[in-house]
Amino acid sequence: MVKTVSRSLAACLFCVVWGVHVNASEMVNSEAAEAYLQPQSQWPPKHSDAAEDVAPVPLPVKLDDYLVQLGKVLFHDKGLSGDSSVSCASCHQADIHFADHSKLSPGVQGRLGKRTTPMLRLVGLWEILFWDARIDTLEALIEQPLTDPLEMDNTVEAAVTYITSQAKYVEAFTIAYGDDAITWPRAAQAIAEFMRSIPSPERPFDLFMQAVKMEDFTQAEDVLSKQEREGLHLFRTKAGCVQCHSGALFSDQRLHNTGLTYYGRRFEDLGHFNISGKPEDVGKFRTPSLRYLSERNHFMHNGLFDDLLGIVRMYAHGGSRPKPRGEQVNDPLFPKTTDLLQPFDLSKEEEQALLAFLRTL
Repeated sequence: MVKTVSRSLAACLFCVVWGVHVNASEMVNSEAAEAYLQPQSQWPPKHSDAAEDVAPVPLPVKLDDYLVQLGKVLFHDKGLSGDSSVSCASCHQADIHFADHSKLSPGVQGRLGKRTTPMLRLVGLWEILFWDARIDTLEALIEQPLTDPLEMDNTVEAAVTYITSQAKYVEAFTIAYGDDAITWPRAAQAIAEFMRSIPSPERPFDLFMQAVKMEDFTQAEDVLSKQEREGLHLFRTKAGCVQCHSGALFSDQRLHNTGLTYYGRRFEDLGHFNISGKPEDVGKFRTPSLRYLSERNHFMHNGLFDDLLGIVRMYAHGGSRPKPRGEQVNDPLFPKTTDLLQPFDLSKEEEQALLAFLRTL
């Protein structure tokens, strides 16, 4: 770092002596990029000391191969739905990180819900599940889409009856469990195990973090460009993204109201309030993961956004902050946008640096 500062001071003297014009912000950004070519413990301070820092994808955990294989077949079986028209894989498609190309996934008879399909990569790292955090285990999660009338529209009993009628499952359950007893908890466990097995390919950010951990800063510099490292700096500092998007998931796994409840309007969704019934939970949703963000095509709980730059600029203005009108003025349920969102100023170059970093995830 001493050498970096010295080079910067020398550049300043050169500009003064020879009258060369250099944008001061470019020099600051260059120094910020260099600051990440050292151990993570020595990186510039985060926006908030209370926030967890960014982290690479962890090593995969050991799974039961027989359960994974059974779960994979169940995950792709349309016979589990009420009319045999959709499976788990219909909405969680492998070619788009086990999310969906459509902002809203059609269930049986083409019925649409209100929320976009979450990505399943790294799903085993989540401590709370669904946009509204209604469930905290994958095994419990499986029943939700199965019985939802807008998704698979079936019952647990009917699903077990169907599975039992298939000779392939009698054999597969015997191999996986040691006997041919077919129950819903076993089926759900197998599907959950398959979901945990979904690979999470390393992205440039992960390779960068590995190089930093090994203190191979030449390799780290090769993996993330100066612009991408500038974006990492902005993500952790001025823009404050790391307050909510941290850890390996780039999510704090908490619930926040970012002002997109659409209260009293089309697209209204009360979020966690529908689970808790508490007024302070109106409009709160789980912080989404930013992993593989640039390879997905719609964002937020309702899938209404498709422009990352537009989202960055919305947050730069402090997020969406709807004001109550008319009868809403005294409405105790009128949602309040989180105070974590505060305005920040980015130049166009900084916007592009931040976007460049997001694409490395």
